[in-house]
Amino acid sequence: MARNKLGQFEPGTCGNPRGRPRKQPRKIHPDRLRADFFEISETLVPIIENGQRKLIPASVAIDKQLVLKAASGDLRAILEWNKMRHKHTLDYVKTQLDHLEQLLKSEEIVRKFPEDVTDQYKALTRNLRSVIDPDYLP
Repeated sequence: MARNKLGQFEPGTCGNPRGRPRKQPRKIHPDRLRADFFEISETLVPIIENGQRKLIPASVAIDKQLVLKAASGDLRAILEWNKMRHKHTLDYVKTQLDHLEQLLKSEEIVRKFPEDVTDQYKALTRNLRSVIDPDYLP
């Protein structure tokens, strides 16, 4: 690149022939996005409840607002709340089914090998049954 005695480029010569480099797009990794989402949802936000200021997680504040809007008759809020209720109910049922499957396996082991089963294993089985069925009395 030719310059004159003052250090200036000759007319018609560009000082940056390749131009400004393009900005590289930020790569968003799904795991980082998920971690950021849950981290932000635990941020404490101030609310006023019964005349007193409280700090609660943002996710709880959002849920409270959703319930209040749904209760006031906002159709979108009602639909969203029903969707969330269905999801949480489904998750709970899946968890209970997993517990039941574990319980059935452990009771089968107790039936097949009663002499090899320790008292601690039997106690764990009873505890698992009580988690599934709170009315269970051993």
